[in-house]
Amino acid sequence: MTPTTRLLLAVAMLLACPRPAHSHRLDEYLQATRIALAQERVVLEIDLTPGVTVAPQIFALIDQSGDEQVTGVEIEAYARRVLRDLVLEIDQRPYALTLARAECPSWAEIRDGDGTIRIEAIAEAPLGASGLHRLHYENRHQPATGVYLVNALVPATRAMAITAQRRDVRQHGIDLRIDVAAPVAASWIIVPAVGFTALLVCRRRRRHSSAPTAPGTPPVCSRASVRSPTACR
Repeated sequence: MTPTTRLLLAVAMLLACPRPAHSHRLDEYLQATRIALAQERVVLEIDLTPGVTVAPQIFALIDQSGDEQVTGVEIEAYARRVLRDLVLEIDQRPYALTLARAECPSWAEIRDGDGTIRIEAIAEAPLGASGLHRLHYENRHQPATGVYLVNALVPATRAMAITAQRRDVRQHGIDLRIDVAAPVAASWIIVPAVGFTALLVCRRRRRHSSAPTAPGTPPVCSRASVRSPTACR
């Protein structure tokens, strides 16, 4: 094999081998939010993935002790810091967010740009009332390096529908228009059911009363006719 052939073969092998690709730039802090709607609450699921360049800065905010080990207290403190930078409004009224879960990968994963910090927060909100509601969400955490994504999940109940949604250019936030249907009255189901049951009972009684008497069946006598056998026919 000639040197030229070897070189061409090596180049072909390099081009054929897949190279690792990052889902975002190394100097960005990707922040993706998913909004889940229920009748009495709103759940935010937030994934935070720092790029390799900004990873030391973000990890320093979490690891307050500087030992490159994240404790439960440290990640919860950072998660609450993130929640303070979020805005959630329903029908132009702000709602507080309660931390439900906070998870942090190891420093090695974050350092390599593969670690994702996961936060879940809940807001008790009266979305069960029928009619039109408007929800506004905004993420203001780490705007210098932050790159944002936000999406609304399909509501957990069919009575609730997202009829419109609008995001800003950088997807810092989203505005949702939510239509909640009025609960279906149970009377329109109960009344026909009761009427149908009464109709069946009435038909059964008519069948029994009109059934022919078999030959040889003794007549039925009332108490008043017992003393007078001729009254039984």
